[in-house]
Amino acid sequence: MDVGQEEKQVGSPISETNSASESTESPPEAPKYVPPNGGIRAWLCVLGGFCCQFCSFGFLNACGIFQLYYETDILSNHTSSAISWIVTIQIFLMFSLGPIVGVLVDILGPRKLIFPASILALFGIFMLSLCNKYWQIMLAQGIVYGIGAAATFLPPLIAVGQWFSTKRGLATGLVASGSSLGGIIFPIVVSRLIAQVGFASALRWTGLLMACVLVIGNLCISGPIPPKGKSDRKLAGAKAFKSLAWILYSSGCFLMMWGLFAPINYLPLMALKAGASKMLSTYTISIANAASFFGRIIPGAISDRVGQLNVMISVAFLSGISILAFWLPVYFHPTNAAIIAFGVVYGMASGGFVSLMSPCVVTLCDGKSEELGPKLGAFMFVIAIA
Repeated sequence: MDVGQEEKQVGSPISETNSASESTESPPEAPKYVPPNGGIRAWLCVLGGFCCQFCSFGFLNACGIFQLYYETDILSNHTSSAISWIVTIQIFLMFSLGPIVGVLVDILGPRKLIFPASILALFGIFMLSLCNKYWQIMLAQGIVYGIGAAATFLPPLIAVGQWFSTKRGLATGLVASGSSLGGIIFPIVVSRLIAQVGFASALRWTGLLMACVLVIGNLCISGPIPPKGKSDRKLAGAKAFKSLAWILYSSGCFLMMWGLFAPINYLPLMALKAGASKMLSTYTISIANAASFFGRIIPGAISDRVGQLNVMISVAFLSGISILAFWLPVYFHPTNAAIIAFGVVYGMASGGFVSLMSPCVVTLCDGKSEELGPKLGAFMFVIAIA
């Protein structure tokens, strides 16, 4: 037999084995997800997210009205600190359930989660209309509505973050502005209705308004990534804690959230103590949220050009400065003009902070929009502790 033929016969199986092992050891990588960054479904999702934020975070922005009413009426025998725990529990549940909500969005998709959450949130509002004791209000507003609002608040942010890339800051800002509009409308509507038809009927009319808006939200929300049926990224949120940049960002937001809602919560009481009428006192929240409406859109649009983290640092700094320059002096020397000025400045700054939380998480996740659900959920849990 010829030597060349023998080498060919011997070498042929080896080369075939090598090629076979390479094919088994190096499977083709899945194509990286690229957000559509626009389109009718994407902008409809922004509209749906706006409606969901209006009824979740927007209703939460009216917390000062309930604090004022509870202290001066049905819960006047309880301390201000005890009453504030109702809103505290509500806020805690909205954010602390983030990891669970994030994974459920991954498994079911945003729409299938938002529908039952909307029903639960509305159930809490209508049950609140029947309450007149502390524990009943805590259960209906703090716990039931808090759980429903958690699964109504986070899924739109995840979905919009997956639809957009270069326009993510603007899109998320538009979604977040829904909560500002809710913060403008709910304080006026609820306070006027309480004065005219009483607390119970006021909550029922408010629930009807929320139901109409949530119908639009449920119809418009959709995700660009098909639901998995099961989550193969359930540890994505835990892996985020291995990133130093993510830990520092979450820690900074944790400190911001520590006092973010306190000025809004006590703004009507401060105005009342400054000699303002009860009507003007309730309007201070609407004024702050009106400023927040622009504060959530404009910084988001700017962040698409100069970077989300750069703008986040600026609005966080401005929020702190407004506390030192306005809130503390106004607390000791309250005047109506100073209180309104603080509401405008703080509303603008804090609104930018809220709208940029989600886009900054995407930035720190290397733009992996498909992992946004678990990682944004883990981030929400961190700031919930504040």
